Amino acid sequence: MSETIPFDQNSYVQFPTGRISLADVQIIFKTMPYELDYVNADDQYVWYSPNPWRDDDRLQQRLNHSVLGCHPQRVVPMVKQVLKILHSGEKDMVESPQIMNGHRTLIRYYAIRDQNRHYLGALQVTEDVEHICQLAEHNIFARGIVEGQIVDGVTTASISGKGKAFTDSTTSASGTKQKPDDTTGASQH
Repeated sequence: MSETIPFDQNSYVQFPTGRISLADVQIIFKTMPYELDYVNADDQYVWYSPNPWRDDDRLQQRLNHSVLGCHPQRVVPMVKQVLKILHSGEKDMVESPQIMNGHRTLIRYYAIRDQNRHYLGALQVTEDVEHICQLAEHNIFARGIVEGQIVDGVTTASISGKGKAFTDSTTSASGTKQKPDDTTGASQH
């Protein structure tokens, strides 16, 4: 992937939550441990995160083409169904757990909507959740661990929940409150 930054190094974006340079935004997307892909309201594949492990040449060829052409024919019916669900507003998020390269992987598709709930596109988030699953299998979350302690080589500072590091699981991608699942506490999308 090219290291050329296609904008002025002194360009900034001002959000209600703070100001950040476009160079920092690019680095943040490159650093995230998951892949992001954006499909616009016309189902055109228009953006992907610049993670170093991604096949930049292949993804560049897919830009500004129908997202259906980015997938093998065997999964096109599933992609169409996900897009239909997100476009219609039936759900704001669809999950697809898979095994990819021997790792448990969670792909989430989020409807991106404006303040009037008009559909703008879909954000696909692909995350290797193997490590998270292993933490759960070793009961790390249920041990009542004191923040900052290291257990089995894992620091618990990031899993304590202190400082509101986690989002409210009862809020959907669109910001609307959802009824929590009685068994998991996760929102029912």
